[in-house]
Amino acid sequence: MVLADPKAPVLIGVGEASGAKLKQSQGLEWPSTVDLASAAIGEALADSGAGEKLAASIDCLLSIRLFHDSGLPHDFGSPENHPEAVATAAGLDPAHLLYGDVGGQSPQKHLNKLACQVHDGEYKAVVLSSAENMGTVKRARRSGHELDWNQPATRDMTDLITTEDKMLTAYEWRQGIINMPMAYGIVENARRARLGMDRDSYAQSMAELWEAFAGVSLTREHAQFARDWTAEELLADDHGNYRLNDPYRRWMVAQDAVELGAAVILTTAGHAAELGIAEDKMIYLHSGADASVPLMSLQDDLSVSPAMQVAFPKALELAEVEAGDLGPIDIYSCFPVAVSLAMDALGSPDRSLASYTLTGGLSFFGGPGNSYSAHGMVALVQALRKDGSKPGMISANGGVINKESVGIYAAQPVAGGWSPDRIAAPVRIPKPDHVKADHFFSGKGVIKSYAMPYGKASRGAASVWLEDGQGLPAIGILPDAPEDTDLIGLAVDVVTADDRNIAKLSG
Repeated sequence: MVLADPKAPVLIGVGEASGAKLKQSQGLEWPSTVDLASAAIGEALADSGAGEKLAASIDCLLSIRLFHDSGLPHDFGSPENHPEAVATAAGLDPAHLLYGDVGGQSPQKHLNKLACQVHDGEYKAVVLSSAENMGTVKRARRSGHELDWNQPATRDMTDLITTEDKMLTAYEWRQGIINMPMAYGIVENARRARLGMDRDSYAQSMAELWEAFAGVSLTREHAQFARDWTAEELLADDHGNYRLNDPYRRWMVAQDAVELGAAVILTTAGHAAELGIAEDKMIYLHSGADASVPLMSLQDDLSVSPAMQVAFPKALELAEVEAGDLGPIDIYSCFPVAVSLAMDALGSPDRSLASYTLTGGLSFFGGPGNSYSAHGMVALVQALRKDGSKPGMISANGGVINKESVGIYAAQPVAGGWSPDRIAAPVRIPKPDHVKADHFFSGKGVIKSYAMPYGKASRGAASVWLEDGQGLPAIGILPDAPEDTDLIGLAVDVVTADDRNIAKLSG
């Protein structure tokens, strides 16, 4: 086989696994993350068509970081060296073991760098593997079943974790932003305010987007929560679709009770050809970009995604395509606003709502922690092999819309050859100078956005994104918020107490 660009990085094998399928095939009732990841690697090796020869040449395995090791531990433990445990279970012996960073951006972020390393000969063939089994954990807790997934390490790994941009700060927690639905709810309502939409109209638009995504989930073999929802059902109380907060219901948010594994195998086109892998199996990474901004309380406009506004155009520029040229797309879809802001950043090209996902998204395919976009990559490779007439894109999001990694892929090599400068240097967008960290104030303010939590029998205090009398952003809490009321634009009196900005409606 004569290749125009033998050093070009290509994906040559993809695979997935799920608890339900492992129970059918192996009788596993309580699959570990190692079980799921190693099974997915087996599928990816088989998918390549090179099997044992490819496995023998793999010299690097990167495991996406588990929820368990990302600040959300459980009682059942995990291996000390997760990449080693996965490699051993998959029958691999790579010289290099890497453990990924925290955040949903990490699969694409790491693949962007690995592509450069493969091109430069640092690695010959790399497996990027992932798994999450929070569904297993929750089942075991409910039934009282004891599990022990601890496993000692016998060799070293390289830990790629960074300390920048933890999910939420103590300041944000003290203002009632204690989980992702609350954080993203504030971002969602901020975007609604920017568009000038009322609560009902905006809820309808979210439901129509998620209706389209739900339909796609029915096409994926390993989807965990596939169901043909209608927009009307997504706005109603049936099927356990209770209110989480204003603006979300249960089935409008990521569902983490999954048993999922994924794997993609990266090498060069030349090495793939040496292994006898057919050229129509090869999917080329054309470009990549990464951008990040500070955490939500350090931003001055929560209605947009500066990280997407930087990363999307850069990746498209480097791939020499425009948004309207893209075919298959998978947008990280933990909440509707993550997709809507991506559509905004792309300029809302003329395409159907369903075409922004290849899996059905984190509500219906499932939300496997940091790992979701590895499944998006699997689906993208499959889509481009089926129809490679247009390039495709992965958009991977981390944090609260503050970390974005993008990859542009195609079934054809880059004209003129690939080089590492097609992967942009990561961009760190600084905090605006006027924004104060942990901003407390007493005095007049205006609510710019909010999220109000609802329990099954009660509701809590609203968390509010404020503008103080000097026009500076702050976050606070509104204990006596009126129910089913649009709080945006309302004036408040704020008093600082107990490390909180406690707001009361003016009047």
